[in-house]
Amino acid sequence: MAGPSAADVRSVFSLPSTPGPSQPKAPAAPERARKPEGMSRELYSLIGQSAPTLVAQLAKPRLKQKPNLGGGGRVKWEWRSFQNQARSDGLRLSHWVKAGTPSDGEYPFAKYNVQNPTYTYTQDEYTKFLTDKEWTKEETDYLFDLVRQYDQRFYVVADRYEYPGGPPRSMEDLKDRYFSVCRKLVRDRPWPGDEATKSQILSSFSFDKEREVMRKKYLESLESRTQEEIAEEEALFTELKRLEQNERRFKKERDELLRTVLGIESGLPDVQADEEVVSGAPQLESISTTTTKKTKKKGVTEPDTPMSAGPSASNATVSLAPPVPKKQSAKSAAYDALHCIHRTEVPQLTTATATKAAHQPVYLRSYKLPAPKSANAHKIAQVLGELGVSSTRLVMPTKDNCQKLEALLEAATALVETKKQVDKIDQEIRLAQERLGQGSAEGDADGEAEDDTMDVDEPAEEGGRSQSVVSARSVRSSRGRKQS
Repeated sequence: MAGPSAADVRSVFSLPSTPGPSQPKAPAAPERARKPEGMSRELYSLIGQSAPTLVAQLAKPRLKQKPNLGGGGRVKWEWRSFQNQARSDGLRLSHWVKAGTPSDGEYPFAKYNVQNPTYTYTQDEYTKFLTDKEWTKEETDYLFDLVRQYDQRFYVVADRYEYPGGPPRSMEDLKDRYFSVCRKLVRDRPWPGDEATKSQILSSFSFDKEREVMRKKYLESLESRTQEEIAEEEALFTELKRLEQNERRFKKERDELLRTVLGIESGLPDVQADEEVVSGAPQLESISTTTTKKTKKKGVTEPDTPMSAGPSASNATVSLAPPVPKKQSAKSAAYDALHCIHRTEVPQLTTATATKAAHQPVYLRSYKLPAPKSANAHKIAQVLGELGVSSTRLVMPTKDNCQKLEALLEAATALVETKKQVDKIDQEIRLAQERLGQGSAEGDADGEAEDDTMDVDEPAEEGGRSQSVVSARSVRSSRGRKQS
């Protein structure tokens, strides 16, 4: 039978057990960090040990500490009676005040009792300045007493106004009488202050009775409207707004048209805006309206737009030649001459049947100006620029101006073509002179032309240029010497 082990002996004597050599020491379990407050378990498992850096941001906010407003103890209040210095009847009331407040102090709300200035007059002043045939002195005194009693609240004054034996008075009558008396007193009494204060007080007592009566009648008419009248008024208001918008749009379009006609938007440096002419748009509009009415009345048709004939008319250049006059009466011709109307004959189609493809829509005459060739466009623009003429846009593209611009473009094109031909001929003459100069240099190098020099005719001067022409005789003699 085996004896007791060391572990049994230690347990009998209550000794601490120590691991023996045969019993290895178990590794200590790692301490697990505690999840900080204010963070969810899933988030903490994701971020791991980096949680302390986010604790300050994710921690629950704490409530602010309540401020200490008191001295630490309770405030004692007392029920105390007081007297308002703004009252003249000596009435005493009571209220709660803090203990320790002096009882003989001034009531703090008495300063807000601001009274309006009251005016009084004497018998002499009434006789000189305030006499009115519709008001007696007794009734005026009664009115001033009520106004002073009810602190100028005229709605209350008009409700309490009952002068015995007097005519019925409206609130406007009472206000007009009271303010007129106050103005006369301020104006006629000697004023100790400055004039600015006096004028300000006079303006505060101004009252227009007729305007006030009209205002109240207008309000009564508004309140007494029916639903049909309200709907009609709203429709009229909407129509008025629409007309105002159309007027603004027409005015804008008219100004743009005038700026285009006057050449303000052309970009030319010599054209300046004239606001007086632009502001005279209504006159221009009335003139154009009158002209339109006269045209419709007399039955005169608008001038036809020139169209080119043939299917290929869109690619052809429209000629700006003088229009073919139509057969018309002398009266119509005089009307056209007076209003600068030019009528052109619509060219007939060469084909027997007219098709939609042969039709050409309305276009501007300035859009059909002949464009120069792309090779000469830069040179033509340079020539026109030296003359100070802009070929890109006409300020006033009328028929005469388009014809003049077309003639100018044709003249500039002819000038550029002539310049090219002249440069070409000059280059050929220069090359010929160089070749002749090289041939004469070779003949002198051989030394065979010492006795018999070449006969050279004198150059003829044509257009400022000198040309050297070698005679055929000298050429033949030089060839004979070379062959010998």
